[in-house]
Amino acid sequence: MKQYPNLCSPIQIGRFTYRNRIEAAPTIFASLALVPPISDRVIRMTEDRAKGGSASVISGEIPVNFDDSLRPVVVGEGKFLSIVIDYHNYTDENFKIFQKNAQSIKKHGAVAIAELSHFGEEKPLLDDGILPLGPVSYTKPDGTPVKGFDKADMDKVANDFATAAVYMQKAGFDGVFVHCGHGWLIGQFLSLRNNRRTDEYGGSIQNRARFPLQILERIRERCGPDFLIEIRLSGEENMPNGITIDETVEFCRMLEGRGLVDLIHISAGHYYSPARSHEFSTIFLPHGLNADYAAAVKKAVSIPVAVVGGITSAEVAEQIIAEGKADIVSMGRQMIADPDFALKACSGRGDEIRECLRCCICYPGPYGEHATDPDSQYLPGLGSCTINPYNVNSFSHHKVLPEDMPEPEGSRRVLIIGGGPGGMQAAIDAADRGHQVTLVDDHERLGGILRLTDFDYFKRDLFNFKELLVREIAKRKSIEVRLNTTGTPELIREINPDALVIAIGAEPMILPLPGIDRTMNAIDTYFLPDEAIGKKVVMLGGGLVGCEVALELAHKGHEVMVVEMKERLVAEAIGIHRTALLDKMDELGIQSTVRATALEVRENGVLVRDGEGMEKTIPADTVVNCLGMKARRAEVQMLREAAGDIPVFEIGDCVRAAKVGEAVQEGYTAALSII
Repeated sequence: MKQYPNLCSPIQIGRFTYRNRIEAAPTIFASLALVPPISDRVIRMTEDRAKGGSASVISGEIPVNFDDSLRPVVVGEGKFLSIVIDYHNYTDENFKIFQKNAQSIKKHGAVAIAELSHFGEEKPLLDDGILPLGPVSYTKPDGTPVKGFDKADMDKVANDFATAAVYMQKAGFDGVFVHCGHGWLIGQFLSLRNNRRTDEYGGSIQNRARFPLQILERIRERCGPDFLIEIRLSGEENMPNGITIDETVEFCRMLEGRGLVDLIHISAGHYYSPARSHEFSTIFLPHGLNADYAAAVKKAVSIPVAVVGGITSAEVAEQIIAEGKADIVSMGRQMIADPDFALKACSGRGDEIRECLRCCICYPGPYGEHATDPDSQYLPGLGSCTINPYNVNSFSHHKVLPEDMPEPEGSRRVLIIGGGPGGMQAAIDAADRGHQVTLVDDHERLGGILRLTDFDYFKRDLFNFKELLVREIAKRKSIEVRLNTTGTPELIREINPDALVIAIGAEPMILPLPGIDRTMNAIDTYFLPDEAIGKKVVMLGGGLVGCEVALELAHKGHEVMVVEMKERLVAEAIGIHRTALLDKMDELGIQSTVRATALEVRENGVLVRDGEGMEKTIPADTVVNCLGMKARRAEVQMLREAAGDIPVFEIGDCVRAAKVGEAVQEGYTAALSII
């Protein structure tokens, strides 16, 4: 049982004693709690983080006014929700919802903090005719005029921050989290990228800090010395002319001894370049990637320092605190993956933490960072966490709340055929509900398609999840595992289960393409010796699988060309992961051709027709089939017929080519449906 003594030690922040060093960072917009159909789910998400042992929980960001900072919330397929709050009204339903949110956090012993932001020049031009405000007047490339702040505007916005903070204080929040980074208003004033003023508010970092300090002073004046004020800063923006760590440190030095700030939270990057500026860490970046920025700030000031960014394990969190790089570790997506992080870490169960994959399914990020992104939408819809089927939030998969699922009427014999992520999840949850489980798989070890993560350099986060599932299976005595065992009608008759879960996966799609028999299946490349794959490799198919396999092959030293019929690579994805993946492909020298149709696989390469109708042969030593997967429906039907009248659940790839998260969610739902 591993201990994390530094991570789990208390610390004084302002007048509050934090029970450990773990902060639940903000994720979605707090204003979504005001949307009746999802209100309870939004509040439940932050409550779960408090219940899960976090020392402090920050609700999602909310604008400090609804005129020059009005930015409608975008949900689903680009749909806009216009939400307006009267920060002077302490009796309406909106105020009561914020009271409920604060209380739901505090009743579990966590410090409740509300995030406040102003979008500055990033406010869209809406029908209200109110121009976005920025450090300077200019016209954006899309034609939107930006009005430069004058002193009257500064006074108004400083008051808006203070008024919103008082509102949250009266609602019961212990403090506010003032967003000063990621390219929002305060960060715009601090950064030379946006602040090109020539008066006393521009030029030196001391001048650029005047208005940000005015805002913080106004909040402190209105809320008093006992109200906690935390600020988020981008250690570096990682963009041309963006703020540097030296400037961030200098700004933090200006806060010393003034009583304005109780906690400095260090992030990085810019909202509209989340992958390239490292606002979000991806699978291609190290864990805890902002720790050195935090260390630079901590060395310069006595104010406690928090850090966010790619912290997904208790080991990394403990190391950051133990090495003195930060006082607090803050986690955003990790709290979506496992809001019980703190409870598990501080009770010696760190190996049970479901560590965020950094897959960007929950938050894909905005459109437009990569040049080949479509421009039809502003923000893709949020997705249900790949590895956490349990906890409910506004975008989780739950059609029925867990507590509303029927309890088992008795212990059942459950047969699960297929030991991939869906099958393992079903086994774990069925066992936890008191059933006797037999889990069979036709390979020598569990994992299903995730066995490929044993060999993929870039999929260590996904490997860790696969290993967690295997460990959890081994801990449960009511699960019998049979490896090297094929699920057959005879096996079903032998075990005579009360319920059957079919999770047998999919198989490669073989298209009627001349010479297709000369190709190698994409997944097989992971399990073959590298010398079995030629130097020059052509990938037939530039979707997510094709590009990720191409990346692994290029990492091993192969020369890779990707051939894709559609007009862009990874057309099924968008946002952060897609940008990071394509950038990494460029870095490793992977070539590609889009709007290209494969006509024939030949001994020396692939004959293709390009978008202009011209035919050419792309030379290759090995051609890899990445044209998709198809469900094993014939085998599923055979097993279903053998099961007779017992309940049968089909999950994951054997239903249709699915993502890991879909298999996990369906495995969980199947287990809870066995009564």
